[in-house]
Amino acid sequence: MSTNQKRLDLRIDVFDKPAQWAKPQPNLKPPELVDAILQEFQELEYLSDTSADYYLAPADSEAVSLQEDVQLAQQVANESRLKLLEVERPLPKGTRRPSQAIYLRDVANGTVYKLHWLPAIIGRPDKNQPHDDRIAVDLESYQTGLRVSRRHAQITEQNGRFFIESLSRNPTKVKSEEETVEVREEKRPLQHGDLIQLERSNITLKFIVRSS
Repeated sequence: MSTNQKRLDLRIDVFDKPAQWAKPQPNLKPPELVDAILQEFQELEYLSDTSADYYLAPADSEAVSLQEDVQLAQQVANESRLKLLEVERPLPKGTRRPSQAIYLRDVANGTVYKLHWLPAIIGRPDKNQPHDDRIAVDLESYQTGLRVSRRHAQITEQNGRFFIESLSRNPTKVKSEEETVEVREEKRPLQHGDLIQLERSNITLKFIVRSS
C-alpha cells in the first residue's frame, strides 16, 4: 500500500467499545497508535497509560500481532478492523490466571495495575521474603510507600468470587457501597467498585472487574 495516502480508515475494538473509527497516518507505527488510543479512551478506568501493556492484532486473528517497528501502511489494508489486546505477563510458580480481567486503580493518581495472576500480593519487593514474584502491586516508589508492608495484603479467587486478606499488621480496610470493614487474616469478598484503603500510607485502590 502506498504511504502517499493521507489517512488510513480503520476500525478498532477497544475492549467493551467495539468498532471504533480511527484515521491514523499511514507511517504511524503500532505503539504510536496504541498511545493515541489510550489517550482517546481515558474514561475506561481499567486502561493504563503505558503502551507497552498492549498490542494490536487483526480482529479475526488475535494470535498474530502487528509488528511494532513496521509502519501501519505496510501491515494493514485500508478499512481493516483491528483489536486492542493486553500483553499477558508470565505466571509465577503456584499462581493462575483470574477467571475475569481484574485491576486495581490508584484513586489519587490513576495508576492501573492489572492483576495477571492470583494470588496477587500488594506490597513491596524483598527477595528475602517468600513469593516475591507474586507482587502484582508494587508500592515501593510511592512517597508513603515505606508505610506499606512488604507483604501487605493479597487478592485471591474461589469459585468465581474474589477475596482480599491481610498479610500484615498494618490496617487495611475495604469500603463498599454498604459498609467499610477492616481486613484481617480472614478473607473478605471483593466486588467491582470496592475501595481498598491502606490507611497508614493513605493509598486507596479501586477494585475493577472488566465486563468483557
